[in-house]
Amino acid sequence: MRYEEALNFIHGATRTGARDGFARMERMLELMGQPQKKLRFVHIAGTNGKGSTATMTANILYDAGYKTGLFISPYVVDFRERIQLDGEMIPQQELADAVEVLLPLFARVKEEISECTEFETVTLIALYWYARQGCDFVVLECGIGGLNDKTNVIDVPEVAAVTSISFDHTNILGTTLAEIAGQKAGIIKPGCGAALYCDLPEEARAVLLEKCREAGVIPNIPDLSKLEIKSMTAEGSDIVYKGQSYHIPLIGRHQIYNTLTVIAICEELEKRGFGISDENIRRGISTTRFVGRCEILRRDPLVIIDGAHNIDGAEALCRVIDEVMAGKRITVIMGMLEDKDYRQAITMVAKRAWRFIAVTPDSYRALSAIRTAVIATPFCRNVTIIDKPFDGAKYAVQTAGEDEVIIACGSLYMIGDVKRAVCPSDRTC
Repeated sequence: MRYEEALNFIHGATRTGARDGFARMERMLELMGQPQKKLRFVHIAGTNGKGSTATMTANILYDAGYKTGLFISPYVVDFRERIQLDGEMIPQQELADAVEVLLPLFARVKEEISECTEFETVTLIALYWYARQGCDFVVLECGIGGLNDKTNVIDVPEVAAVTSISFDHTNILGTTLAEIAGQKAGIIKPGCGAALYCDLPEEARAVLLEKCREAGVIPNIPDLSKLEIKSMTAEGSDIVYKGQSYHIPLIGRHQIYNTLTVIAICEELEKRGFGISDENIRRGISTTRFVGRCEILRRDPLVIIDGAHNIDGAEALCRVIDEVMAGKRITVIMGMLEDKDYRQAITMVAKRAWRFIAVTPDSYRALSAIRTAVIATPFCRNVTIIDKPFDGAKYAVQTAGEDEVIIACGSLYMIGDVKRAVCPSDRTC
């Protein structure tokens, strides 16, 4: 099988049926020989911050000498970003080979029960490949929620971590923070370690603490009184936490808090007998680069890209603008999806923009550039409509003035186009 054929199979899987239980996953895993039982997991749920938390954790484990898988979603440029091992994406042919081996099993489950969804398919392929590679750890990011998320087919993880919680996917997870937190808390199981974000809304925090109590788990919650922020710039932050110094190359206060969650995860793993030194943690954090989250694409002019696709993400981005970009002229390129709370996110960002370029992400769920512009116009006097994100990014760079910062934000579906427009090679330029 060729790589393109494998991708066609994966993307051709149904997107419906995501909420009808674990029967397909459990049957597939049975047919596959239960690969998940051969693996240790750090399982991560939350509204925002899952990806960067997972990536930092995987980097630290790799630095400590563990063969480490990283499963994240969605991808930005290359599908294989979703399935990584020791910092490298799954090779194209190995992905194709895995799909070819599993095809008869997928067909059997489709006949016995129903067709696996796309997310189930990707998760199963990843678990199969990680087991074949003999991973010591897999850092596993939830898709949506936790309790009913298809990644929760695994047994007890070594550590379950919950990052920030806010409103997102309310049609699936619930309309209150307590309901949403209850879903995220579903990955916390008796016998695991637990690490919780340090700045949770009280309503969500109470639910998570109760879940930990029920599971007999003592949660590790970072202590903000032991945090000293030395600096926050466009190049990242320098902090001292519990007497240890760290450089965080990811931008913003929220990334500092995500880093504290990562340190809490490592503390829990150390309690369970896994060797992780302070230097492993320091190096793992300092070498983290996470695609599409306040990522610097270019320095002349300064171009930053951020997947602020919901209210919590927009608030985090706005804090970065207020704390790190104060006094700069901000050009915003923004595109959102219709199934997000786009109005509030657009409004928050537009208020901070000197000029605002509205674009349409490449998705059937996209909010049109025209509708985005209509929402932004009352809050920014300089609004332009350029439908394609690639063209909007090109225009922004070509017309940028001195001391201007360009921030492309919103749906992750537009990030790849912006990256290709601003910096065609896969590096900062």
